[in-house]
Amino acid sequence: MNITVTISIVVLIILVIAFIGAGMWFSRLAKTADDFLLAGRGAPFWLLATAYLGGYVGGASVSGYVGNGMASGISQMWASLFVVTGCALFTVLFARRLNYFGRKTGAVTISDFICTRYGEAMRVPAALVSLVRPTILTGMQFLAIATSMTVVFNTSITFGVIVSSVIILLYLVTAGQYSALITQWFQSILQAIGIILFAAIAFKMVAGNPTEVTQTFYQILPESFTNFFALDKSVFTTYALTLGVFYLADPWMYMWAYVGKTPKVSSNGMLAVLGGSYYNVLPFLAGMAILVGATLGKITVPEGLSGDSLYAWFTINNSNTFVGVVILVGLLMTIISCGSSFAMNGVTIITKDIYQSFINKNATNKQALRASRISVVIVVVIGIVSALWLPILVPLWVLAQAICLSGLFATTMSAWFWKRSTTAGAMASTIGGGVSALAWAMYAWAATGSPGTLMHGLHAVHVGVFVSIPVMIIVSLCTKPEYEKAKATSWIELGKEMKASKEIPESERCDGKGLFGWLGADTAGWKAFWIGVIIIFAAHYILSFTFHVEAMGIAMVWASFGVGAVMILIMAILGGKDIGGMVKDSKAAEARLKDAQQ
Repeated sequence: MNITVTISIVVLIILVIAFIGAGMWFSRLAKTADDFLLAGRGAPFWLLATAYLGGYVGGASVSGYVGNGMASGISQMWASLFVVTGCALFTVLFARRLNYFGRKTGAVTISDFICTRYGEAMRVPAALVSLVRPTILTGMQFLAIATSMTVVFNTSITFGVIVSSVIILLYLVTAGQYSALITQWFQSILQAIGIILFAAIAFKMVAGNPTEVTQTFYQILPESFTNFFALDKSVFTTYALTLGVFYLADPWMYMWAYVGKTPKVSSNGMLAVLGGSYYNVLPFLAGMAILVGATLGKITVPEGLSGDSLYAWFTINNSNTFVGVVILVGLLMTIISCGSSFAMNGVTIITKDIYQSFINKNATNKQALRASRISVVIVVVIGIVSALWLPILVPLWVLAQAICLSGLFATTMSAWFWKRSTTAGAMASTIGGGVSALAWAMYAWAATGSPGTLMHGLHAVHVGVFVSIPVMIIVSLCTKPEYEKAKATSWIELGKEMKASKEIPESERCDGKGLFGWLGADTAGWKAFWIGVIIIFAAHYILSFTFHVEAMGIAMVWASFGVGAVMILIMAILGGKDIGGMVKDSKAAEARLKDAQQ
C-alpha cells in the first residue's frame, strides 16, 4: 500500500477518535433537545462562521468541482457563484429575523416557521419535503467519501458508504450540534489547506508559476473553457434555481439562522465567510490545470476515471507523502464535516416535526433528547440508501435541492411577503410542487437511468417550480383571506418587533445608519474588515464575468490563493478562541452538576 495512503489512514483514525472524544466531552452541555439540536442557540461569531463554512464547502465542492472544471472549464463555476449568491441573499434578508423568531417562538425547523403562518395542518407536508434535502445530501457526503476510498484504498462504493456513515453516526450521537460545530471548525481549516495545496500541485505539474499556467488556459484549451457564459441555457437555469434561488427556502439555512448567539451573530458570521470562501474557486481552476497538463503530456489521467475521483487520484500520484496526507485527510474530514452538518438538519426535522409534534407531544427533555439521538440513526440510514441509489455527486445534490425548492419556495416566500396567501394555497403548493418535481425525476430516471437528466430540456426543478408558484397564487385567491395570521411571519412585522425588542443586548443591536450601521461595525477595525469582505465578495462576480480576459483570469488565480491563506489564519485563531470559550462553559456545566449532586 502507498505510504501516503497508510499514513493517511492512521491520521484519519486518530482524528476520528479525537472528535468522538470531543463529542463526549461536550455532551455535558447537551442537556435538552434544544441544546442537542441547536447548541443551545449560543454559537459565537467566529465559531458559527467557521463551522458554517465547514458545512458550506463539502464533497461536491471539492471532488465534484475538480471534475467539472476539467470537463467544461470555468463556466461550471456558475454552480459555486449561484450558491454564494443564494446564501448571501438569504443571510441579508432573513437570518436576523429568523434568529429573533426562533428565540421568540422556540422554532427549530423551517416547518415551525411555516406552521406559525399556516397552522399545524402544514406540519407533515412541510416536514416531508424539507427532509428530502438533508437526508439525500448526507448520503451525498457518504458517497463522496466512498468515491475517494475506491481510489485511495481500492474498496467498493458500498463499503465506503457504510464506513463513512458509521463515522458520522459516532460523531453526532453524543453531543449533536455541539459536536458538529467543533468538528466543522477544525475541518474548515483542514479543507482550506487541502484545497490550496491541491491547486498548487496541479499548477506546479504544468509550469510551476500560477501566472504561466493560467496563460496556458488561453493558449491551449478551447475558447469555451475560458468563457464564463458558455454554459448551456437549460443547465444555467437548473443551477440558478437549485443552487441559487433554493437557498431562500433552504431548511439547512433556517437551522443555521437559529443557531447563532444573537441576530447580529447569525447574519454577520455567515456573511463574513461567504465573502472569504473565495478559495472555493480553486477546485475548478485546478481541474483546468490538470486538463492542460494532460493535453501537454505532463499528466496521464487513467482512461475511464470519473471526475468525482480525480481529486483523490491526482493527490496520491502527484504529491509527496506529507502534502498527500494533508490533502487526503483534509478531503475526507471536509466531507465528514459537511455530512455532520446536513445530518443534524435532518435530525432537527425528525425530532421536532415528527416526534415532538405527533409521536409524543408532551415529551420531557430527557425523552426528546433520546429521540434526537435516535433521529441521528434514522438520518444516517436514509443517507446510506440515497447514496447507493444515485452514486453521482453533483446530480444527487441538484436533485435534492430541486424537490425541496419545488415544495417550499412559494410557501415560505408567501409567508414572508404575501399576506393574501392562505393555508389551502400553501398546502396545494407544497404538495403539488414537491410531487410534480419527484414525478418528473422518476420519469427521467425510467427513461435515462438518472433522475437528474434533462427531459425535453426540463429538469425536475423547472417542472416543480412552474407548478408550485401558480398553484399558490390561484388557490390562495380562490379561498378566504387569513390576514391576521399573516402578521406572525411578516418580514416587515418581524423586523419591527426585533428592532423594538429589549431581549437583544445593546452591543448586539445594529440600528446605525448606512451599511456600517446595519453591520454594527462601530470601530475602525470592524469597518476595515467589512470593506475587505465586500471587495472579495465583489471579486466573485467581476473576475468570473471577465475571465475571458487573460489578465482577469490571472487575477482570479492569485486572489483565490491569497484569500485562502488569510482565511486559514482567521479561522484557526478566532474560531479556536471561541472553542476555548465553549470548553470553559463545559467545565462550568460540570461543576454546577457536581454542586447539585452534593
